[in-house]
Amino acid sequence: MERIRIYQFTDPTCIWCWGNEPAIRALDYLYGSKIDIEFIMGGLVEDIYTLYNIEGSRQHILDCANARITDTWRAASKCHAMPIREGAVALYNENYTSSFPQNIAYEAAKRIDRQKAKHFLRLLREATFTEGKRTSQIDVLIELAAKAGIDATQFIDAYTNGDAQADFLSDRMLCQRNGITGFPSYMIKYNDTSIILGGYQNLDTFHNIIARLSGGKVKPKKAGPSLANVREFINHYERVYPVEIETAFGLDKAATDLMISNLIEDGSVATTPIGQGQRLSLSGAYRTAQHNKKFNYKTMEKKELKTTATKAENAATKSAAEKSATKASAEKCTTKGCGTSKPKATTAKKEKQTVKA
Repeated sequence: MERIRIYQFTDPTCIWCWGNEPAIRALDYLYGSKIDIEFIMGGLVEDIYTLYNIEGSRQHILDCANARITDTWRAASKCHAMPIREGAVALYNENYTSSFPQNIAYEAAKRIDRQKAKHFLRLLREATFTEGKRTSQIDVLIELAAKAGIDATQFIDAYTNGDAQADFLSDRMLCQRNGITGFPSYMIKYNDTSIILGGYQNLDTFHNIIARLSGGKVKPKKAGPSLANVREFINHYERVYPVEIETAFGLDKAATDLMISNLIEDGSVATTPIGQGQRLSLSGAYRTAQHNKKFNYKTMEKKELKTTATKAENAATKSAAEKSATKASAEKCTTKGCGTSKPKATTAKKEKQTVKA
């Protein structure tokens, strides 16, 4: 069956793309291999000095631009609930004036490993919004690529040899051909039919379009909001934010907060404060316990296999001994000439009966 393909036109530093991560993650979790999610780099900020209509010295323009971005991020975060780091944004300075390096870095990662590139993009977004890192710097990009499991030497080569830049230019042309003027935007394709959506989208919109395009053939899995399922969700994605749980499991905020509270209380989940929100991950103690549990299980499994092998070996030895004894007995019997004896024939005598008249 043909898979649904979802293309997000994006930029790693777009605050509303960060806000749409819960829907993207929920799609991945609920549909799995039934859909493909790809990212088209559009390049949000070519030059910070010309992004806004600000007059004055270059430093003044930089300061005002970063201040506007700070206000925009805070307002957006309150709307979509994906947290951002406290404090003023200083993503741009006189040496780093564009978001194009982050876009090109993703293209470089994609040339090496498409799946790892998606993980790299997520790390790029987190570093930008929750850690306040200037993610256009090459040292930061190399660090994040390594965290995503991408070889540093390969990444540097792909980032600097011109191929990634060419891929980025091709992506930007694709944006233009499809009339994309803002991020995020989406193209959803099934067979020869495609639909383009502009702007931030909720999960229900994706569900409805996927069902309509596929004629109901492509369906999400059913994932009940149990503590075990939420714990598995956190384990699978490693670093999760409350609104991502809320979106994937169809909960309201109160139910989500209660579930997170229970997971924290049972010691399986740890939290890291991020601005006005928090980041969730499995606790070290829980991971250690799970590792020990698996280790003990494997040890028991090995013991059981060893016991089974020993029993099988003993049974084989016993069977061989019995066969040997039977053979020896047969040979002894043949030597003495004691073949199978035939039963003696008996003749029944017929008695004559005289019937007197």
